[in-house]
Amino acid sequence: MNESTLLRTAGLLAVLGGVLNGFADYLLQGGLIPRAAVNTYEHLPHVPYDLVFWGSIIGNAAIPLWLLGFWPVYVALAPAGRWLALPPVLLLGYGFSLFAGYHGSYALYAAGFQAQSQGPAELSETLTTLVERLHEYHDALLVLIGMTVPIGSIWFVVVVLFFRTHFAKWMVIFSPLIVPLTQPFVEMLPAPWGGFVRPAWGTTIFTLFFLVATIVTWNIKPSGREKTGETP
Repeated sequence: MNESTLLRTAGLLAVLGGVLNGFADYLLQGGLIPRAAVNTYEHLPHVPYDLVFWGSIIGNAAIPLWLLGFWPVYVALAPAGRWLALPPVLLLGYGFSLFAGYHGSYALYAAGFQAQSQGPAELSETLTTLVERLHEYHDALLVLIGMTVPIGSIWFVVVVLFFRTHFAKWMVIFSPLIVPLTQPFVEMLPAPWGGFVRPAWGTTIFTLFFLVATIVTWNIKPSGREKTGETP
């Protein structure tokens, strides 16, 4: 298997990881339900635990495949030079590596939230403390992700817009930066669209990001030289 095939395989596996994680996102919200948008984290007390468990496990297993997708992203950015192309890949790769732990913890959050709402009165104080600590853990993970993914995303956009890369400039619309910019509006979607769009919105953008990078680099060797006579 040559390097070009490995590069394509890495990109396709990242896309597969996104598809699997999208399925997991719907499980975390109880399935594909026509309703107004709901926040997954806040909705966990109301979802059957078995669905949250499998959504957490599947997402935790699938998200690491995204890391493979940063190889084609780097190859597509490489014409800008290593010192411009490498930092956004490292920042985004680090941030995305945290997504597995973030997503996989939903089963633990749900167990704690549901235990608090259903537990006996004599354990109320203990369960309240448990839930407070779960919130602290969740918020700490968000801080770590927030310190890397936005910076890496902005760097990616700047490199694509102002330097020579294999990406067309319009492809910045598939940047991970689109997720925090659009998420507040997606959260306001009414029924039935909220239930269809909101659960996997972020995952959809990230998957398109890796899909575009894979398509762009399909006929490009990892060294950056274009191949001829082949189509995706």
